[in-house]
Amino acid sequence: MNNARLTTQKYAYGRRFDQWILDRVRQKRGSPELPFTLEYRHIYVMPTRFGLWFGILLALTAIGGLNFNNNMALLLGFVLASIAQMTTLLAYRNISGLSLVGLRAPPVFAGQPARFKVLLKNPEERFRFAIQAKSEESGDCTDIEPQETGQLELEQTTGRRGWMEMAPFRIENRYPLGLFRAWSVIIPRARCLVYPAPALNPPPLPKTGRGDYGSARQGEGEHFHGLREYQPGDPLRRIAWRTSARHEKLYSRVMESPSEDACEFNWYLMRGGNTEAKLSIMTAWILRAERRQIPYSLEMPTAALPADLGEDHRDACLKILALFQL
Repeated sequence: MNNARLTTQKYAYGRRFDQWILDRVRQKRGSPELPFTLEYRHIYVMPTRFGLWFGILLALTAIGGLNFNNNMALLLGFVLASIAQMTTLLAYRNISGLSLVGLRAPPVFAGQPARFKVLLKNPEERFRFAIQAKSEESGDCTDIEPQETGQLELEQTTGRRGWMEMAPFRIENRYPLGLFRAWSVIIPRARCLVYPAPALNPPPLPKTGRGDYGSARQGEGEHFHGLREYQPGDPLRRIAWRTSARHEKLYSRVMESPSEDACEFNWYLMRGGNTEAKLSIMTAWILRAERRQIPYSLEMPTAALPADLGEDHRDACLKILALFQL
């Protein structure tokens, strides 16, 4: 019980320290404008837990060397301390000068993790090793080659539909020995669009559509549509020989394939249920109609879109549902 209490207290102290740093950065710097270059005043260097124990070991080595008048022990302690001190500079230089050039996240459905892409550019002619991006929920690590851009991915839990702001995160590294951690806090100005979660068992698609997509489409099909003059490239099986012989001119048959009526997703025609349940059903309908390639229209109190198909139309409909407010 005491161990659990001590662990909780340590975690609380760590959270308080992180919050103090975050408040200080927000007060001094705010949200950076991209591209944002990490300079000396943005970077903090502190020992890791391993580095703290290593420092204690060096102190004990120095005390032992002084106590027993052992010059070799003192020399070993001073050499190791010098190496440890040099790693602070290497850790600092490993992230100094990096540029944050992009933050983006594709839309997701509520309940799915939002995946923010963090783009870091290395403008110098040297490698950057083990660059990490960390948030409270996830982390990622990569090496960045000279004059190249590296990509890191941070996940963030989604709950409600609509715009979700990206949480603050850190860019850090523990190169080369893990004794010190050089890091910088980023308060991003980025967000992810969260669509409503699709209903698991939605009602059948409402076949009440209307518009041009309800008519048949000409082209390859099995139904006869009409005749037109022969054009080079028309297949021989499409030539209407009797009509051509009667008019002494080649004619080709035009075929058509009937199309299903466009579905109409109308907010005013839905009965019962709360707002979120209706939005979930309409989201499931949009995905199902797109999967079956049935054109669909959307009519909401705040916006309306005519019948269409394709990723752009789907995303536009889902965005209307995600940002819908009565």
